[in-house]
Amino acid sequence: MENLAPAGNRAALERADAAGADAVYLGYSAFSARAGAGNFDRRELEEAIRYAHLRHMRVHVTVNTLIKDGEMDEVTEVLRLLRDLQADAVLIQDLGALRIARAMFPGLTVHASTQMAIHNRTGVSWCAKKGIRRVVLARECSLEEIRRCRDAGAEIEVFGHGAQCVAVSGLCLFSSMVGERSGNRGRCAQPCRMEYSYRGRKGAWLSPRDVCLRDELPLLKEAGAASVKLEGRLKRPEYVAVVASSYRKGIDAMEAGRFAPADREEREGLLQIFNRGGFMKGYALGCEDAGVICPETVNHRGIRIGRIVKADGKLAQVRLERVLRNGDGLEIRGKRGKTDLIYAGPDRETGETAILRLRPEARAENGDEVACLTDAAQMSAANAMPGRTVPVDLALHAVAGEALTLTATDGENTVTVTGETVAEARTRAAEESELIRSLEKTGDTVFVPRRTQAETRNAFVPVSRVNAIRREALEALAEARIRAFAPDTAGEGKTPEADLPKGSVPQTALVRTREQAEAARREGFRIAWYPEDYRETALERLAGEMREGDWFRLPDVCEEETLQMLHRFVCAQKEKLGGVVLGTVGQLGLDWPVPFGAGSGIPVMNRQAAALLFDEGCAFVTASPELTGQELKDLQAGDPPILVTVYGRTRLMLLHHCPARTALGMDRGHRDCRMCDEGAADALSGQALEDRRGYRFPLLRQRMPEGCLVQLMNALPTDNLDRKPSNRAIELTTEDPEETEEVLNAFREDRRTGWETTAGHWKRPVE
Repeated sequence: MENLAPAGNRAALERADAAGADAVYLGYSAFSARAGAGNFDRRELEEAIRYAHLRHMRVHVTVNTLIKDGEMDEVTEVLRLLRDLQADAVLIQDLGALRIARAMFPGLTVHASTQMAIHNRTGVSWCAKKGIRRVVLARECSLEEIRRCRDAGAEIEVFGHGAQCVAVSGLCLFSSMVGERSGNRGRCAQPCRMEYSYRGRKGAWLSPRDVCLRDELPLLKEAGAASVKLEGRLKRPEYVAVVASSYRKGIDAMEAGRFAPADREEREGLLQIFNRGGFMKGYALGCEDAGVICPETVNHRGIRIGRIVKADGKLAQVRLERVLRNGDGLEIRGKRGKTDLIYAGPDRETGETAILRLRPEARAENGDEVACLTDAAQMSAANAMPGRTVPVDLALHAVAGEALTLTATDGENTVTVTGETVAEARTRAAEESELIRSLEKTGDTVFVPRRTQAETRNAFVPVSRVNAIRREALEALAEARIRAFAPDTAGEGKTPEADLPKGSVPQTALVRTREQAEAARREGFRIAWYPEDYRETALERLAGEMREGDWFRLPDVCEEETLQMLHRFVCAQKEKLGGVVLGTVGQLGLDWPVPFGAGSGIPVMNRQAAALLFDEGCAFVTASPELTGQELKDLQAGDPPILVTVYGRTRLMLLHHCPARTALGMDRGHRDCRMCDEGAADALSGQALEDRRGYRFPLLRQRMPEGCLVQLMNALPTDNLDRKPSNRAIELTTEDPEETEEVLNAFREDRRTGWETTAGHWKRPVE
């Protein structure tokens, strides 16, 4: 199993090396889903790849953002650069970037980013058919779902440790729609980490705890995980060192057949370096609802070290439950809020009392909790971890009248460097021991002498010549190691043409209710059902309400068993259905008996992405809601069948936890919950999250056989009904009959509705 560590900058890369990472993932300065990380420019990236390959550590580079048409030439150059630098893999989200990578750079290894939202076996199989070597599964996958994916044709990478996005990755528009910072383009402002009110109770209802699967490594391996991914490109280098070294220890023990869970010291070290409300085991190991979300805090909690026993304004005394060291970063938590400080004083042991000096504005009271946020000793130890070294054998031949030669080998690669002819000694000849001492001075290189020998006879060999030939040999050996380890990425094909088919799409209405469908049908809309309930009994009722020619919208996320059930439903209704709207790109992996189009869960931001989907047989595709009006016009040049949603309450997040159940403290029974079915007073129906400005974001249930998903909708509908792009569509969600009629009238009259709405990104481009 691969130990895959984050490297947000060079320092983190070096700490990953010291911690024993098998591979790192990092971002280039463009098109990385973590634009806030340090990332690497061209020179830094080349140096990083050489640094890693010399130490036989792989480098995966993220190009995992959505890309606009005007950026396609630039992303092509980035892929060419990664080909030239021999990156071990490139992580991709955008389907246009995937099309270019496969056509132009066949030697590049492509991994499907978690941003592609691949979450079941059918999706993995489709990726494998598209030449994708590895799939980073969606973090919402259960262990059983991971097992189903393991022999579908691509390697499986799973999330093992760190901060988890609350929404399905790649399907989040919250940061984008409430501002201009798109998470799909690496600029997430993290509105999920803010407080919201649910039923009048404030809390961080969208903030998950950090995941820790250190003790579950054998289960992940048995399920088929080839790589365990550690989150943290935005974290400090010491975090990378602590976390990656812990997982290295676990993986090594597992591979040796002597696996043991982390002991107390190791586990507390992981908590100390970073945790939000403790750790959870994630969706893979069955965490649900209140077990996932920590509404009390969004920041690092550290580890509690004691309580204040006396405070007099300037000083506070804390009775220690743990060791306190000079330089530790502390936080005092009490009724008056939080106070951060750095402890400056003598080291203190458990049970002793330490004196804390408070800033003038700080307040502390008896009973306040004190936590250690930064352990100075832990940070020092993380920085002191030595990097990898490479044992090397050196053999010098220094015989008078013959060429000076030095052979260096690491056991896999061997180089021989030849110098000038060795002069005969006139006074004292070089001694073997002297030559060996010079050879062993490998200095700050990665090489450490293992066996060193020198053959010499009657030779005069200045120390400077030995040093020079040693440097030359080790440089040559380093190059040989890099060349031998680097993947063969050679080759380049032609730029694929993005010639899109010409065609129109009937005016389309996505609906949730019978009343919405009947009203839209009267206005001549093609109906696409996007129901609340996808259970078999509910689908049987839906089939009775459908009319011939109606379309059926598949969910964006579902387990493999559910997808197969939905496929059977479509097959049974194929004479009635006009077609299906696919919710995710992975659903292209099934053979649909009716026409199919790509829905909003398959973001299309450029013509290359559209071309790939048309190549796969899509009758139409749906333009990304993150495009401006002008960008939509460019995308639709030539009148291809690209659908543009001009009205609808945009879904901001697709959630796997239920805020209603979370608020009740429920952490079991998600799959079989019936609160909404039975109309319970505490059910989700009709509820919303309210932000600090009073905007209410509706929460809509999407009932699946495996339990509910929750759609967090925008506070305001997006209304561009006064615009006239080709192939217009509307999406009706929370609209009652009266509101539905207003939307339909506004559509017919090419005007906006009469209530408060937003134009979305029509005139404000995303970053």
